[in-house]
Amino acid sequence: MKKRPIDKLYEKVLEILPIIILAIDDTGKIQLCSQSALKLFNISGDIKGQFFAEIYSGPAISNLLKKEEDLNQIIELNGRTFIFQSLKLREITFTGQLIIMTEITELQDIRIKLLEAESLNDELDAVIQASFDYMFVTDGEGNVLRINDSYTRITGIKAEEILGKNIYDLVKAGYYNRAASIDVIETKKPITFTQKIKTGKVVLVTGNPVFDDNGNLIRVVTNGRDITELNNLKYEVEHAQSLRLHYQRELQKVQMGYGDYIVASPKMMEISDLIKRIAKVDSTVLICGESGVGKEIVARELHRNSIRADKPYIVLNCAAIPDKLLESELFGYEAGAFTGAQRGGKMGIFQVANQGTLFLDEIGELPFYLQAKLLRVIQENEIMRIGGTKPISIDVRLITATNRDLWQMVQEGQFREDFYFRLNVVQIRIPPLRERKEEIPVFVDYFIDKLNKKYNVKKILDPMLIQQLMEYDWPGNVREIKNTIEQAFVTSPSEIINELCLGPRQEKYTSSHGVHEPSAGKSLKDAMQEYESKLIKESLKKNGSTRKAAAELGVSQATIWRKAVQYGIELNNN
Repeated sequence: MKKRPIDKLYEKVLEILPIIILAIDDTGKIQLCSQSALKLFNISGDIKGQFFAEIYSGPAISNLLKKEEDLNQIIELNGRTFIFQSLKLREITFTGQLIIMTEITELQDIRIKLLEAESLNDELDAVIQASFDYMFVTDGEGNVLRINDSYTRITGIKAEEILGKNIYDLVKAGYYNRAASIDVIETKKPITFTQKIKTGKVVLVTGNPVFDDNGNLIRVVTNGRDITELNNLKYEVEHAQSLRLHYQRELQKVQMGYGDYIVASPKMMEISDLIKRIAKVDSTVLICGESGVGKEIVARELHRNSIRADKPYIVLNCAAIPDKLLESELFGYEAGAFTGAQRGGKMGIFQVANQGTLFLDEIGELPFYLQAKLLRVIQENEIMRIGGTKPISIDVRLITATNRDLWQMVQEGQFREDFYFRLNVVQIRIPPLRERKEEIPVFVDYFIDKLNKKYNVKKILDPMLIQQLMEYDWPGNVREIKNTIEQAFVTSPSEIINELCLGPRQEKYTSSHGVHEPSAGKSLKDAMQEYESKLIKESLKKNGSTRKAAAELGVSQATIWRKAVQYGIELNNN
């Protein structure tokens, strides 16, 4: 077939074009091939109609020809780099793929890399701008290079205020109380802390260094997140927890009893739970503990929570009654039983406590001969009056208490072993105050509040004295702290108790800062607030954190936060 002029023109163009052109139909046969393609594959002659797979079987192109979509990508072939373009054609005269390959020269390579860099930069900028946290970038000298939109949203500072300026100058100008960029520049290490902005915002910032290949600092990238609301939420949560603990303590007082029964430590929580369980049964209970820990109060709570709560509750201190009279007090006597006896006789406390609860305190002081008689009463549930001939049935829940080691007394022959086991069915050991010192501030508040109501005044204990109270061992336990607070309360000449006498030698402890004189002409409430504000400021300055200040002042961390907000005291969030 004679070639048309236009066909000759196509062939001439294909000979002189520096690009590689291949047309491969759907059967895999070559229908068009440029001279550059022949050179690339090192082929001479006309290859039209041959299968491409016979000309070239390498994976670089063969794998791409299998793909259904149009392609535009860079490939490596025979040590050279090409832009590979594949276009699917569905024409009347041709159905297949048109392959165009353009070799990348050094200049083209640079142009492509530049375009890729610009694309990557645009993508990075989009990521930075989309960040919810703010991004703040300086060079190695602290000059501000860029910020994202979130920076202005979070801090309230506009880009034109800080771009191009040095971070050291911005800190001096009061924009920030501290800058992560400066710390990173000076230490060459990452750092995280809370930053205060001049607009009042509090931001959690993290600064990270960026180094070049030689280890030189070239950038400092800082990201920040607004924690103003988080801090407010933290305060609200801590305040809620503080209120919860307060109401929990109050509820425990209501649930567990009245008066001086206070539950404010894990150990006493366990005892409270035990009391609730054993109060519902009639088992004999032995309460052990040092003098002053509150054994009688626990005994009263056992009765109050029992099914006998509406029946008599009788207390007898075995050490307070002479041995000769103790038997008649316990069991009673008949008329004429002994000289001086009442005509009609007298009921003993076992009869008085019938259907109720009898609490025998200091049971370790019970005479040895009476222990056998009391053992029989427990076993038989009946008593015999002195001078009587008929037993009297009784129904009494017996609770005993001692500050002595009864088992040691058993070993020394001072206490009957069988009697000991009869008493020790359920034992409650009340820990001394030195083992539950977290209750000391609670007892202080309770006793002062009780005295304020009794004498109709409004005194408070200087919080600086709480530390002395916490460090003291309290050998007299709750009774001693009650007496100590009462002594300080009634002897204090001012509304603020700033002096305590501790121990048998009555050593004096005063506030470390002395007596604070409030401004004249102020109400008591205003003066107290002024004094409270001064205490908190001094403790924060001394300790450096709200947590340590709270521990020193004997209050919760949430209280320090709340009072600081109330009095406008600056906090460092620790």
